[in-house]
Amino acid sequence: MLFRSPDITGVYKPISSKTVLPGGLKNAGTLADLPLTPAAAQKMKTVDLKEDPAKLCQPLGPFRMMARETTKIQILPVPGMVAILFENLSHGLIRTVFTERGHPAKQNPLWMGDSVGTWERDTLVIDTNNFSDATWLNDAGAQHSDALHLVERVRPIQSGKYLEYKVTAEDPKVLTKPYTYVQIGRA
Repeated sequence: MLFRSPDITGVYKPISSKTVLPGGLKNAGTLADLPLTPAAAQKMKTVDLKEDPAKLCQPLGPFRMMARETTKIQILPVPGMVAILFENLSHGLIRTVFTERGHPAKQNPLWMGDSVGTWERDTLVIDTNNFSDATWLNDAGAQHSDALHLVERVRPIQSGKYLEYKVTAEDPKVLTKPYTYVQIGRA
């Protein structure tokens, strides 16, 4: 039997962190809880918060952008990729997830990283690396290294009424262990 990916086309607005859906589904984790190494925590204390990409209308990168309760997105699957459009244009207009290629051997770092998606049944799994060092991990100035790697899992839940976004960040130079958060959006 040939598997057909679910249709996740639509506009999604995050639910409140206080909302619990049937089955106990809810948002989990905040970027304030990052398990930083002692060196990364010390470096964060020296960062000038006036240089925050969010305050300078620069892209935030997917890890930080998707954690915001104000991030409204539109998902548009097209042949060979999935486009994720952000309503907040000043922090990232579009993100491209390529579904018919792997990661290039070498390229310049990107604000949104290089994203490659595959389907695992009803879940779009996005593998992202190659981030620009201009993005931060959180609003407090936590930096990431060139080793930042995200694995995102995006799936429709409750018959497509909601979209669950679950991301795990790995960065052994900055994080003491992988960190995962969940954000749920309402269609």
